[in-house]
Amino acid sequence: MQATIVFQKNWDAIHATNEDGSRKYKYIVNEGSSRSSKTVSLIDCFDLYARANSNKRLTVWRDTKTDCKKTVLNDVLKRLKSTNRYKVDQDFNKTESIFTYSTDSTFEIHGTDDEETVHGLTQDCAWLNEPYKISRETFDQIDQRTSDFVFIDWNPKKSHWIDDIKKSPRCLVIHSVFSDNPFCPEEQRAKILSYQSVKKSYIASVISEQAANRYDIVNNPKEFTKWHLKELARCKLNEITNSANDFSWDVYGLGIKGERPNRIFRWTKISDAKYHEIKVPNSHHITCIDWGAVDPWGILDMKYYDGALYLHQRNYLSENKLRERLSPTELAQINDSEEGFITWYFSKFDIPKNRVIVCDSNRPDKIRGLRRIGYDYAIAATKGAGSIVDGIDGLNSVKVYFTESSSDLDYEQENYSRQVDRYGIVLEEPEDLDNHLIDPARYGYFWFVQEGLIRTV
Repeated sequence: MQATIVFQKNWDAIHATNEDGSRKYKYIVNEGSSRSSKTVSLIDCFDLYARANSNKRLTVWRDTKTDCKKTVLNDVLKRLKSTNRYKVDQDFNKTESIFTYSTDSTFEIHGTDDEETVHGLTQDCAWLNEPYKISRETFDQIDQRTSDFVFIDWNPKKSHWIDDIKKSPRCLVIHSVFSDNPFCPEEQRAKILSYQSVKKSYIASVISEQAANRYDIVNNPKEFTKWHLKELARCKLNEITNSANDFSWDVYGLGIKGERPNRIFRWTKISDAKYHEIKVPNSHHITCIDWGAVDPWGILDMKYYDGALYLHQRNYLSENKLRERLSPTELAQINDSEEGFITWYFSKFDIPKNRVIVCDSNRPDKIRGLRRIGYDYAIAATKGAGSIVDGIDGLNSVKVYFTESSSDLDYEQENYSRQVDRYGIVLEEPEDLDNHLIDPARYGYFWFVQEGLIRTV
C-alpha cells in the first residue's frame, strides 16, 4: 500500500495517548484543499483499524445515504480493489452497504436523513464526510454514541459548527493541500492551479501585486527563483484566460476559508449577555418569522436601539423536524393541520403575547392561527416588487449586530451573496438560498421603517 503523509498523520493521531494512557484525541479534523488525499487517507485508516481490532463498528456519514453511496462508497470500493486488501465479492453486503472483516469489525455507509439510525446507532468510530448540510444537533447525536474517535473531513469554504469543534483540546486539525498528494492526477492539479491569481503569487507578496504585474520575468532584476518566475507567469496567464478566482484558490488550492465572492453582509457578533442587557420599549422589540415545513422555520428576535439593529435567533428547525421530537402524547394534543401545530409549538418559545410578530405573508392561515391564540399583533410582512433588493440596501444602511449563539444566522450572513449571470456580471438580486433568517431580518427592517423608527433618505 502506498501511504500518504496525510494517512500517517491520521494513523498517528488515533493512536496518540496522554501520560495516563487515555486516548489523546476524540476529534480529528482533516481540512484543506481538493485532491489532498483526505478521503483516500481516511479510507485507509478505517480499513486498517477494522482489520487490526476486533468487534469494532466504523460508520461513515453524509447528509443522505444515497449521496454517501455515490461518493464515499464508490471511493472505498475503488481503493480496496486497487490495493487487493479486501475480498469485496465475499465480504461486502451491497444491500446494506456494509463491509464485514474477519475480525468481526464492520465498515458501514450511512446517511443522516435516517433519523432512527442517527438516534439509535452506536459505533466505535465515526467519519463525517463533507458535513456541510449536517446540523450541529445531528453531529452531537452521532458523537455521543461514538466511543473511540470521530473523523471529519471538509474544505473550509464557509462558517460551520466544525469551527467550534476545532476549539476543543481533544481535537487535532490536520491541514493538507493538493501538493501533499503525490497521486493527484495531473489534469486535476492543473485545474486547481488555474485558480491562482497574481495577487496570490509569492512574488506579489514580496513586491506588491501592482509590481508583480509589471515585473520583467525575462531579465529578473530581483533574481527570483525559476520556480517563482514560473508561478508568476502561470498566474498572469490565469488572469488573461479569466480562470483566476481568489475564493476558489483559497478553498480548493490552499484549503483555507475564503470569503464568498459578492458577499452582501458583514454584521458584527456580540455576546448573548450584551443582547439581553439592552432594554427597549415594546415598540422597539419584535419577532419575525419565515415559515418552513421542510425548509428551516426561521424565527428571529429583533431590537432597535440607538440607531442599530440587534438580532437573536430563536429557531431554525423545520416544522417537520420539530414534529419528530414530539412524544405520542404531545402529538395527540395537536390537530393534524399545519396551523394547529404552529399555534401549539409557538407557545413553547415563550414570546410575549403583546409583541409584534412580523410574518412571511405567504401563509395567512398561520398568521390567523397566531392571532387566535392571543398574538393580536401578528401581521403580514411588507413584500412586493423590489422589496428584496430594497431590504438588502436598507440592512446595509444601518449597523447590525447578532448574538454569538445565533450560529445559523452567522452562517447565512457570511454566505449570503449576489447572483452572477452566465456572462459573469454581478446582479443586484441575491442567490435564493440560505435566507431563512435573512428574510425575517428584512421584514423587521421594513417594519421599523414603517413605524418611523428607522428613517430612509
